[in-house]
Amino acid sequence: MKKLVLSILFLLGLVTNSYATGSVGFTISNADVNSSVKDDIDSNGTTDTTKNISNEVTFASIFFEKAVSDNMSVGIDFIPFEAEFESRSTTQASTKAKAAGKAPQTSGTNKGTADVSKHLTFYIQPQKEINNGLKVFGTLGLVRADVESLVQSVSSTNKTVEQSLDGMKLGLGLKKETGFGFVKLEYSETDYDDVSVTTENNTKVTADIDTEILALSVAKSF
Repeated sequence: MKKLVLSILFLLGLVTNSYATGSVGFTISNADVNSSVKDDIDSNGTTDTTKNISNEVTFASIFFEKAVSDNMSVGIDFIPFEAEFESRSTTQASTKAKAAGKAPQTSGTNKGTADVSKHLTFYIQPQKEINNGLKVFGTLGLVRADVESLVQSVSSTNKTVEQSLDGMKLGLGLKKETGFGFVKLEYSETDYDDVSVTTENNTKVTADIDTEILALSVAKSF
């Protein structure tokens, strides 16, 4: 339902004619990427690990935005490169050798990374002017990206999985109209769907990824 509603609103923004003012610009973002990673090691039912990870990432994006009225804008934001959203490791003693009647057990480190690319955000921004071209706005966005997950397991072969990553963005900010376009400062949070990978020996790794972002945008209107 959320995908349908946002898609309809975005398309309406593209075809709105009499008022619509277009803008193109770039955004510099500083993000805290918070991940909660859970492992079911060797699927033995007794060894589970949980690790909370926080990575700080700075990146740039480009966007196209249309004002469909004095109080509403719609847009699309695109990150044109790959970013590592999650990276973690944990030490494990493999139970494979023991289960097969061999000795000694193998020990080592399980590793995992999640690299995100083709990150798109479709958004709407209701806004209200508070003083001489200065507006306060809220953001509701639908996020879609590709994620490549690599799991290196001491008790199994390495595995790479490519998946789609969906999320919901909520934000709040200030927008100042200028002679050439506008400048925006925004704080936002994005909640992504879980990403999971299972290795050949059924070691399952699941990551819950969230971001907190402070972003500065500059745009030229036409």
